[in-house]
Amino acid sequence: MISQRSAWNAILLVLMLATALPAHTQTLPADIQAASYRQLDNVVAEKQAQLETYLQRILDLAENAGEDPLILDFFRIKQQYWRLQQENPPPAEARRAIEDLKLSLRDHFLGHYQSFYDILFVDRSGFVLSTVRGQADYHKNLFEGDLAHTALAERLHAEPGTAFVDYEFFWVSDEPSAFFVQPVTIEGRNAGWLVLQCSLNRINDIFCHCETLGPTGETFLVNRRHQMMTESRLRPGGENLRRILSEENIEAKFRLGRGHRRVIDYRGFPALTSFTVCSVLGCDWLLVAKIDEDAVLTEAYRQHEGEWRSRLLAAVARQARVPMPEVPLSDNPVLVDMDEFRSSPSTPLLTFGVATCTAVVVKLPKGRAFMGHASENDRLYGQGSMDVLGQMLRRIRRFEVLPYQLRELEVVLAAPHTESLATAVELLLDEGILLSQIRFLHDPSARTATVMHKPAARSTFVRWTAGNSSLESWQDAGTVPTLADMLKKLPPSG
Repeated sequence: MISQRSAWNAILLVLMLATALPAHTQTLPADIQAASYRQLDNVVAEKQAQLETYLQRILDLAENAGEDPLILDFFRIKQQYWRLQQENPPPAEARRAIEDLKLSLRDHFLGHYQSFYDILFVDRSGFVLSTVRGQADYHKNLFEGDLAHTALAERLHAEPGTAFVDYEFFWVSDEPSAFFVQPVTIEGRNAGWLVLQCSLNRINDIFCHCETLGPTGETFLVNRRHQMMTESRLRPGGENLRRILSEENIEAKFRLGRGHRRVIDYRGFPALTSFTVCSVLGCDWLLVAKIDEDAVLTEAYRQHEGEWRSRLLAAVARQARVPMPEVPLSDNPVLVDMDEFRSSPSTPLLTFGVATCTAVVVKLPKGRAFMGHASENDRLYGQGSMDVLGQMLRRIRRFEVLPYQLRELEVVLAAPHTESLATAVELLLDEGILLSQIRFLHDPSARTATVMHKPAARSTFVRWTAGNSSLESWQDAGTVPTLADMLKKLPPSG
């Protein structure tokens, strides 16, 4: 059995972002924004400490790598075995002995080197004498063919001493890899290299947990090639190093080194970010913590709901209408009756007679939409027995969208009154919907409303009818600001 000291590794670190946010007249109140940046700064410091602890641990192993006698003995024996094998076929006893030695090496690797994905034993010519995993680079030359174009081969050519090769997609293992390179000296001569291959799994594990920032917050790393190194918890899918972020924005952060920035992120949402540049073995990584600006505003609303609700209702009542021409009602629509909801991927949805009731439209990311018609017997009006909105959202969350797609829903509420608005907003926020995802169409002069939604166009229209049925007007939900935009327009209280 092989036992002994520890060994090696390489490292990585920090980054992200998106595209710089153009100046907006509607921003978060200064005190709310400052509090959010303080929270993000704390998260950046926490993740940086976790990352440095991990990297220091594997660097401590790396310092002892060249002194591990079992690793060095295996290198020497495998090199001699390969040379002899080129001259004469090895006897059966020698083949069995080398296979036993490989098994011992694997046991040693599992006991001491599992921080690494693989160990490559490479001679001076670039020939891979052996690997633990035995993948496509086994018995190949790193300086020939497709392998010659890898960052590892280029570094060995340019800098044959101790080196760290930053993360890059490595086709042999079909995933991003970094490499810690340690020269091997035998009898005073450079015999080749030990190359320890590192995956991103442990780095990902550090950055994928970020509960303190809520469902829209995340932390991640970006390299100097503007590639997002760690996986996004908001857009999962194993896209390490495949998502390219805004050059202008990322370079600005590298130049600043540390700070805050308000951006439009890679999903297209406004976000607040805190960032710092970390240097690891000659490589610079950007560590970023971010949170959706809309989530910050929504949480502030929840904390000051008593005050902000009345101001929001007043803003809704003052909302000016954008005139528009009549919209013909669709033939053969999906009709939605009172106290029910229905869905459609393409056929228009239509409900009539919204008077003391409330119409609800929920648009899904890829076209399908749900429409509900909540009467005065609904929870939206207090203690009603019906729960049209709740049933819709439970159906959508269970069968229609993944958790991270909830952020992409759009909700339209329509009623001639505001009696149901506060409760509807409360229920939506409890389900993870943000104020920026909600629009409320309202006309206190109307007697009834007809609501039509066209899924293919993702457009919602309301026909308001006054006391005389000939007095009609139309409204496009797309012209109505979200509740978040309304709150941002409000002057400071007090």
